[in-house]
Amino acid sequence: MVDIGYNLNIVTWNVGGIHSPVKRKKILQALHRKRIDIVLLQETHLDTAEHLKLRTWWVDRVYDNPALGRKAGVAVLVRKGVDFRVERQYQDRQGRYLLLQGTLAGKKLVLGTYYGPNVQDVAFSRQFRKLLLSLAQFPIILGGDFNAVADPELDWSDIGRRRWGAGGRTIAYYADVLGLLDLWRALHPGERDYTHLSRAHDTWSRLDYILASESLFPSVRDVQIAPVAISDHAWVEFRLQVGYQTGATGLWRFPRDLYEDRAYSAYIQTQWKHYQFDNRAHQHNAVLYWETAKAVLRGHTIAYVAQVRKSRDAQLLHLERQLCHLRRRMAGGGRSGA
Repeated sequence: MVDIGYNLNIVTWNVGGIHSPVKRKKILQALHRKRIDIVLLQETHLDTAEHLKLRTWWVDRVYDNPALGRKAGVAVLVRKGVDFRVERQYQDRQGRYLLLQGTLAGKKLVLGTYYGPNVQDVAFSRQFRKLLLSLAQFPIILGGDFNAVADPELDWSDIGRRRWGAGGRTIAYYADVLGLLDLWRALHPGERDYTHLSRAHDTWSRLDYILASESLFPSVRDVQIAPVAISDHAWVEFRLQVGYQTGATGLWRFPRDLYEDRAYSAYIQTQWKHYQFDNRAHQHNAVLYWETAKAVLRGHTIAYVAQVRKSRDAQLLHLERQLCHLRRRMAGGGRSGA
């Protein structure tokens, strides 16, 4: 099989607490449906034992910095099959950040999730900056809720409340000193979009960022802000082209959800009748007839699932675009054609 470059989908998301099994399931389903490979979570409000509950049907590994009581808590989820190897972890005692030094598809880097203080904390900020500086020899990807806006003119919907703030200066510091780019802003210069709605103040703001070293920017393929759903923060997603992946054929399994799909049942019965008619001359060879039938029906099943998924994804994409458009309109700063 020929080696080809591939993309990893990476998301940062403040989930606003996931003690509820129902909310936890919704979040994992949403991430799986969008085929996210690496998830940078903030405000999980979970301890280490509870974080392990996030290791589920598609999540292979969970790295965490547990919450202090019921505050903060961050984690990194890695999908099965992702070539990410951790060599060292760095974390604070407040459950606000987790930095993973290792290799992703054979390339050394630092991958981190960060939950910034919502009040000025000079000592914490200084300590975190010092840590990042000590790791600056590696490419860095840092996603999180910084509880601050990078640009008060573009990242806040309320003109009267726009201000710079210590958090904004911290983001500027990362750009100036560490060469970390605000990926969404780099690909959407001058645009307005937001990741958080403050219901108390009825204002929108862009508090959630993915910062990455300039050396990684040529490998960035897309950066998007998702609709606000499940949590009161939207996730920020980007695709990163990495290394090479060897194609392989795994054991095919029949999709369980098709057992109760009446449309599929009717479809596959029709295909079976076609197969019987087209291969009636070979029915005397039972082994050949059945082995060929399995391959043909498996192909029809894969095609059916792909078509259903394509239709569903198109509907979801349409709804997500409508929600994002409405969000920008509500915030009063969006472009009419967005």
